[in-house]
Amino acid sequence: MSEIDRIKELVELLNHYRNEYYNNSRSEISDFEYDKLFDELTQLESETGFVMAISPTQTVGYEVKSELKKVKHNHPMLSLDKTKSVDDVLSFLDGKDGAIMAKMDGLTCSLRYLNGELVSAETRGNGEVGEDILHCAKTIKNIPLKIKFVDEVIIDGEVIITYDDFEKINSTLADDQKYKHPRNLASGSIRQLDSGIAANRNMKFVAWKFVKGYRNNSFGQRWMMMNKLGFDTTPFISLPACFQTKEQIQTAIEQIKMWSKKEGYP
Repeated sequence: MSEIDRIKELVELLNHYRNEYYNNSRSEISDFEYDKLFDELTQLESETGFVMAISPTQTVGYEVKSELKKVKHNHPMLSLDKTKSVDDVLSFLDGKDGAIMAKMDGLTCSLRYLNGELVSAETRGNGEVGEDILHCAKTIKNIPLKIKFVDEVIIDGEVIITYDDFEKINSTLADDQKYKHPRNLASGSIRQLDSGIAANRNMKFVAWKFVKGYRNNSFGQRWMMMNKLGFDTTPFISLPACFQTKEQIQTAIEQIKMWSKKEGYP
């Protein structure tokens, strides 16, 4: 298990114990055992520079904004095309190496880090101008507040709500307040003025592009670096030019669809 995976495991464990103690009046472990795990987490965070938004070592307070500030992007955030057609994929690849990945239906978000610290989070908006949602992004459980990286880093990805969480949240709403699709719920949640409301929506950030900060131009290497830094990423299937037949592309599409269904991703 990598150090970052251990951090994620400890965060989940400690938050579970905290919830049981404070909300259900149950002590599943002794104070000594809890402190030992907490100290291990603190040390690992210090060594790796990786800190999750929901880490018990953090005290990120909820913020209420009067409005969402408009921000001009430092790179174009264009809408991505999607397809399920094998012929479309073959035409797009045109004999070049490529990859296929899931197109999730959420809200595109760009994260920016300076000296390893999350300093901005922006919606895609019209591709040139979006909205500042940093106060809500800090409540998303799998967005790291800190990463071990000196240079400026920009990561684009999708803020989503899984189908399971979508159904749970919708079941608590009146009929005239229910959302029609997880994307609408994700969009409404990440754009809340009150980050306390956003925190209860169980949103997830899935990275799909390393925009700036890593000089290696290899698609696979940039993907691996996002994982190494602790980001959850949508998996992809490589399609080298020498293996691009209709049958192999169709198999890749089916594998991506199966993965999306298993994870409950919209």
